[in-house]
Amino acid sequence: MPEANFNKSLNLPSKGGVYVRLKDKGDKVKFLIAGTPHYETIHWVGDKQFELCGKYNSDEPTKATCQYCEDYARAIEEKDKETEKAIRPVTNFYYPILDLVTNKPSIFQFSAKSIHYTIKNYADEGLDVFDTVWVVERTNEQGPNYYKVLNMGKPKLTPENKEQLVLAKELKIKTGKSSDSVTDEVPMPDEPAVEGS
Repeated sequence: MPEANFNKSLNLPSKGGVYVRLKDKGDKVKFLIAGTPHYETIHWVGDKQFELCGKYNSDEPTKATCQYCEDYARAIEEKDKETEKAIRPVTNFYYPILDLVTNKPSIFQFSAKSIHYTIKNYADEGLDVFDTVWVVERTNEQGPNYYKVLNMGKPKLTPENKEQLVLAKELKIKTGKSSDSVTDEVPMPDEPAVEGS
């Protein structure tokens, strides 16, 4: 029977799962976006308890209210750093992807808005972000490079990749709102493909 010494790296089976998260420095994911991303904004209201934000999850955020957002604004005003940090709104993104390292359909979950907006900037410039290989790496460098986002160009898919991409396109994300800024909806022929900003 092998020993589980604390100074030894163990080769153990993992549960796996459909979610991909970048938890540590050097973690990276190489992927194709398989469908419209989703997002939701939450407030942590306890150690492991959260509430959906009534303002940022609303279709009309200028009219919607949220008690936690009001408490957050008050904490900023009163310079209550502890409360401010505890209940600040946090946005989680959920991207249906084909993980090109494992060749499995997955959901890339992250809270770094910079990842989403980097990809959105490419979409705004007319790039088909769904026909592009992306690499995102967690660097832990302070500032805008905390996550490195690379556009690796058009994919060269194997028949197995193509089969798995079909499955990835069928992933159903059961949480959050559909993204309006990065979407896989094809414009109607009489509509412009890219609208001006």
